[in-house]
Amino acid sequence: MPGLVNSNFAGVSSVMINPANLVLSKNYFDIHILTFQTFTQNNLIYIPGEDYRITNFLNPEDELPKYPPDNNNFLYYRNSLDKFAFNQQRIMGPSAMIMYGDHAFALHTAARTHLSATNIPYEIGVFSIEGLRYDPLFNINFWSKNERISAMAWGEIGLSYAWAFKKEFRDHWSAGVTVKRLLGYSAGFMKVEELDYMVLNDSTINIRSLTADAGFSVPVDYDSNLYPDDGPFLKGGGFGMDIGFAFTRMKQGFQRYNPNQICAYPYSDYEYRLGVSILDFGAARFGTHTQLHRYEDVSLLWVNYDSVNYTNLNQLASEFSELFTGDPNASLTADRFTLGLPTALSVQFDYHYRRNIYLNATWVQALPVWKYSLIRPSQIAFTPRYETDWFEVSLPLSLFQYRIPRVGASVRVGYLTVGTERLGTWLGMADLTGIDFYASFKFNLRKGKCFKKRTTDYCDNEEYGFTIKQLRLFKKRVK
Repeated sequence: MPGLVNSNFAGVSSVMINPANLVLSKNYFDIHILTFQTFTQNNLIYIPGEDYRITNFLNPEDELPKYPPDNNNFLYYRNSLDKFAFNQQRIMGPSAMIMYGDHAFALHTAARTHLSATNIPYEIGVFSIEGLRYDPLFNINFWSKNERISAMAWGEIGLSYAWAFKKEFRDHWSAGVTVKRLLGYSAGFMKVEELDYMVLNDSTINIRSLTADAGFSVPVDYDSNLYPDDGPFLKGGGFGMDIGFAFTRMKQGFQRYNPNQICAYPYSDYEYRLGVSILDFGAARFGTHTQLHRYEDVSLLWVNYDSVNYTNLNQLASEFSELFTGDPNASLTADRFTLGLPTALSVQFDYHYRRNIYLNATWVQALPVWKYSLIRPSQIAFTPRYETDWFEVSLPLSLFQYRIPRVGASVRVGYLTVGTERLGTWLGMADLTGIDFYASFKFNLRKGKCFKKRTTDYCDNEEYGFTIKQLRLFKKRVK
C-alpha cells in the first residue's frame, strides 16, 4: 500500500513499512479507525483485459467469459517460467499513535491472511488445468526442488516505539521497533525439497524420488469435515517483530526548546530520508489439532492414480502414507509445527523535490528465514506523490517479483485514503491476473496546531516559535 504507508500523514500505518517513521510524521496524534486491503496476483491463469475488468463484478448481469475447448472461465500462460501465486487480506482495526518530542508510541490491532505459492514448475501448472491427460508432456522426466505452498490466518496486537536518538545540525537519526503478539487461527503448508517424476499416460505416474513435508492445523473436523471443529478457536500463537532505522537530512537546523504541550512541537521539513527495515520477523507455533507429515526420498509407480478416493483429511493423509511407505501412519511425524511470517528486508528513499511534491523509491526483498514459512512477494516501486494537509495523490509504478510491471493510484481526501497498485485491471487495460485494492479511514492532529486562539505561544509554532502573522510581517520587512 505505497500510497498509504509512505505518506507523511501515515501515522500508525507507517509501521507497516518502517516503525522508525513514527517520529517523522507530520502528525503528533493519530487515531486509526479501519484499513482494509485485499490483494491477489499470479502468473499462471488470466482473463484478457478486453474481455473482462474488475468493475464487471459489480454488475450481476455480467458473466465471466468462457473459452474453448473446456469452457473454462480463464486462459493460462503457455511459457516455461516457474509459477507463483500470492493472496493476502489485512484488516487493521482500532489503532493509535502519539508523539511526544523525540519519542513516539503506537498500538495497532489487525486480522491477516496470507497465502503464497512459489517456485512451482510450469508443467505442474499445466497439469493442474489440463489434467494428466495432456499428452504433450507424457514421458518427459521432470525434476524440481524447493517448491513452497503456505497459508495462515491470524490476528495480531502490536506495540511500537520510535526514538529520534540523534539530532545534529541538519542530520536526524531515528530507530523504531514493533513487537507483535500473534494469535493463530489456522495454517497449512507443503514444502517439496526434491521431486523427480514422469507422467507415463493419463492414469500412471512414475515418481522416482520425493522428499517433502506437509502440515496443517485448520478448524475442520478431520474425520467428518464439519466446520468448525469442536476444539479451541485459536490453534497456535507466537511473536513477531518489525525493526527499522531512518536517516533524514533536514532543510534547517533544530531549535532546542521544550514546549509545555505535545501539540506545540513543530514539524521540521526535510530534503530526503533513507530508511532500512526488517518486516514480519517471527513465527507462530501450532500445536492444537495439528499434523506434520514427512516423506523422505520415497518412490512410487502410481498406476490408476485417478482411482484413489477419500472423503476427509485423515483418510487423505492415511492413503498417501500407505501408498508411499506401506504404512497408513508412517508419514505422521509430529503433532506440532512452526510457520514463519512473511519476513522481508525493505529499503526506502523519500526525496522532497519541491514544495508539496515528493518522490519515493521502495525495495522489498523476501527473506524466508524459517524452514516452513510464508513468502512475501519481492518488488521495486517508484512512487511520486503530491501531498498537502487535506489532499494527497500518488502514482506508484512497481515491478512485482521483478517481472510484472504495474501502475497504481492512490488518493487521500481528509481522513480517507483509497488506492490500488493495479490500475490497469480496473480500467480493462491489462490482463486480469489478480486484484488489488485498499482503503483507510483515520483521524489525526498535525504537529504545531493546537485548539486555541492564536497567540505567541508555541502552539502556533510553524517552524521557530512565531505565529503565522508574525512570519508574514517578517517576510514583508525582508523584501
